[in-house]
Amino acid sequence: MKNLHTISLLLIGILFSCSSSDDTMLPPAGDDPITATYKVTYQGTWTASSHPTDYPSNSHFSGVIGMAHNADTSLFKENTLATEGIKVMAETGGKSPLTTEILDVISSGSANLLISEGGLSSGTSKIEFEITVSSDHSYVSLVSMIAPSPDWFVAVESLNLYANNEWIDDITINPTHYDSGTDDGTTFASPNAPSNPRVNIFKITSAPLGNGTEVTPAVATFRFQKI
Repeated sequence: MKNLHTISLLLIGILFSCSSSDDTMLPPAGDDPITATYKVTYQGTWTASSHPTDYPSNSHFSGVIGMAHNADTSLFKENTLATEGIKVMAETGGKSPLTTEILDVISSGSANLLISEGGLSSGTSKIEFEITVSSDHSYVSLVSMIAPSPDWFVAVESLNLYANNEWIDDITINPTHYDSGTDDGTTFASPNAPSNPRVNIFKITSAPLGNGTEVTPAVATFRFQKI
């Protein structure tokens, strides 16, 4: 009987030890964000046929810049004044101020990825690049200058790649066409005419790109393919 009692105590001790160890080692389910990698294709569709009014022979797009972020922030907002970063990007294609602004958002925890890629050398060029996004920062925003232009740009705004606990497999976006409100030029070749005062960012609707209501077809597309 004494031996049986000793064995029973040993078994209880082993079971208790295993249970305690498991409780300590296993992380709570759902704590860690999951990730997905996408191939992004930036395709120019801007030609003399698609947008014939004053079509510039040197049409191109500046380098893509943007971020992966959560729902609490945005790269810019329509109907608000452009930041210095958006202004410089829209007027010159420069990335430096906007890069600093995005890094500040990353430091705040509302974004976790700076996206900075090449541009399109012509209105119909194409580039491809990869991004890895996480389920807790699943929104993607991108901008690129329409060039030449006074202060016009295309934008993908807060595209959510992770909805209802599922990653989007394949989606093609027609970007929105914006005027940054920082230059008063009205044609592709307008000389610099700084807006004073600046006006809010607004959608382009008028010529030479718009038809009075919108820009259609879009001058570019962005395709996101999960890989």
